[in-house]
Parts: sequence; C-alpha cells; structure tokens
Amino acid sequence: MTDPTTENQYIDVADERVLSDGTSSVTVRHIKTPKGERLEIRSATDAIRIDAIGLESLSWQDQDVFSDFLGYDYDLAPSSESDETVATFTISNEYADVVVRVIQTATGKQLCIEAPKKQFSLRADVTGLEALAEQDSRIFSEFLETPHGPDGHAH
Repeated sequence: MTDPTTENQYIDVADERVLSDGTSSVTVRHIKTPKGERLEIRSATDAIRIDAIGLESLSWQDQDVFSDFLGYDYDLAPSSESDETVATFTISNEYADVVVRVIQTATGKQLCIEAPKKQFSLRADVTGLEALAEQDSRIFSEFLETPHGPDGHAH
C-alpha cells in the first residue's frame, strides 16, 4: 500500500486491464515494485496501490464496505454461471497470496479478489473500484483490526 506517485520509475507492469461500464472506466494493473507486488487501481481522478495483505483484508469485507465509500447503497449484480474469467493473476508476499480475476459478466466487467487460504472473496464493478481508488491506503489498517477475517481466527 504505497503512494502511486512514488516509485513510478521503478515499476514493472506485469498485467494491465481496463474495466468499463460505458460511463466510467478504471485501469487495474498488477505491478512489481522494489517493495513487492501490488494491485494498482486507477480511476480518472485517483489511484491506490494495494499489497497482498491489504487485498486479503479487503477480501473478507462485505459488499457494504463500498456503500461506506460511496455514501449510498452499493448493489452489485450477483454472479452467474455465464460469467467468464478474462484475466487472472496473483499478488503475493511472504504473508499472503491473493488471486485477482477480471470477470466478464452480463452487466460488464468486475474484479474478483480472492484469498484462497482464508476462503474469502469480494467482487467489485467499476463503480466500486472507482470508490476504492479514492480511499487513503490507511483504510486497510481498519480492515486489519481483524487480521484473520471477520471470525477472528484463521480458517
């Protein structure tokens, strides 16, 4: 979880995808920096970089976390059998491994953040990702108040 304005000259973009809903778009990048792998989410106005621990802590939040970011109810269309994975990559460090998938749904592309060891996952569309990009990285400190997920223990 670093400031996207620093380290830019030292990053390697391993994968980059644009998610769009017809009105807005976000760029999601798997980047490698001198301080490790990150997921970068960049909206038209802001960006955030999240490491594996931050992503893992995000994976065990419920969808209401986006309602908090947005200031209104966030209603994400449910997944269906027709959803297709169009990209997959893993963000890892010595403490966590998180699988990030870009999924094509009937309503557009979504991002699925899954922590397989913890057995949690969270999905977000462009609206949710834009709201996440605008957050200060300190939000992950709040998420990590329960370091093993909402149950308070490892699965």
